Amino acid sequence: MSAAPGPLVRPPTGPGAPAAPVTPARRVRLWPLATGTFAIGFGSYVMAGLVPSVSADLDIPVAQVGTLVSVYGFTYAVTTPLLALVVRRAPRRLLMCVALGLFALAAAGTALATTYTSVAVLRGLSAVAAGGFTPTATVLAARLAPPGGRGRAVATVFGGLTTATVLGAPLGNLLGPTLGYRGVYALVALLALVALVSVLLLVRAPEAPGGPAPAGAVDDEPARAGVGRALPVLVAVTLLVSMLETTAALMVQTYASPLLTSLAGLTGTVLSVVLLAYGVAGVAGNVVGGRLADRFGAARSIVLALTVSVTALLLLTPATGSVGTTLAVFAVWGFAAWAMNSPLQNLLLSLAGTHGQLVVALNSSIIALGTGLGALAGGWVLAGRGYGALGAAAASVMVVGVVLVALASRRPEVAAV
Repeated sequence: MSAAPGPLVRPPTGPGAPAAPVTPARRVRLWPLATGTFAIGFGSYVMAGLVPSVSADLDIPVAQVGTLVSVYGFTYAVTTPLLALVVRRAPRRLLMCVALGLFALAAAGTALATTYTSVAVLRGLSAVAAGGFTPTATVLAARLAPPGGRGRAVATVFGGLTTATVLGAPLGNLLGPTLGYRGVYALVALLALVALVSVLLLVRAPEAPGGPAPAGAVDDEPARAGVGRALPVLVAVTLLVSMLETTAALMVQTYASPLLTSLAGLTGTVLSVVLLAYGVAGVAGNVVGGRLADRFGAARSIVLALTVSVTALLLLTPATGSVGTTLAVFAVWGFAAWAMNSPLQNLLLSLAGTHGQLVVALNSSIIALGTGLGALAGGWVLAGRGYGALGAAAASVMVVGVVLVALASRRPEVAAV
């Protein structure tokens, strides 16, 4: 005869709680999501490195090719939250497969297109597909994570996007002259198909009682405890912090090449090495940010990452006196900037409760908005005070984000995440 079951004791969760081990089965289900974000991120960012190839092949001005990037960004910003509302009850696995299939078709169509108009339409279609996959994969990663391991799970998914961001433009510059933009987008289509097959074979989305989990639901400890269901102000503040950080970063990132040339005299290979150091450090920061969120909590990790970013931006102009200090400051800034991603997504998911996918989608739109505002604000600073003031101006914007998170972290709903 078996003994009567004792009381169920739930393991501790939250900041500082011991993280449950990430089993091989969970890890296998996360990597297809990272593969998908890499394929989508690469297809999104590689266009910046293909501008000369697209211009020559379609016989259009370089400036017109640049609008293809704007078409993608604007479409993504507008359609992603709308799509999250429309498909909020769709099973996540099905939604991700449809999104990857659509992205692969759009990439293949881009490889075959012969006019600017057709490429622009296909870029818009790619943006819609990306908006269907990335927020869904983020929410699913959070649901698949063990107690105390959600930050690392989200960081795994964002690792694909981070790596694609780092490699996209450089690989476009490298492959464009050899394969042409058509060959590169055929490669993008292949990557999306690989991700689609891996999701089909390896991802089994957890189901809610009574049937498949809807795309908007998040299996989240704070949400189950009643936290995050009626916190629109805290969600809005977190989204504002996301926009401020993106705006500040893009104020400098958009003009990084001419800034480094003007202030530090960097050109050619040395310039590329410094920019690559920013990206590689960003990949490492994404990983560490997930671990910090699991160990110390999302709010504390965001404050730490933003504070380090502010310090690096303030040191940007003084550091341009030598190549070594310039590289070090850019690497520290890249590390801190990307270390904020996972904690911020973690905080949003916790506060949003069952509306997680919609809020993650809104954050994607906010990031796109911040990207545009950052480029615009950076241009204003350059026109008024020049490259030397760019780092300090960006830091002042980011300080507002630090203050907002510090104030919000006094709330128990935020401190518990």
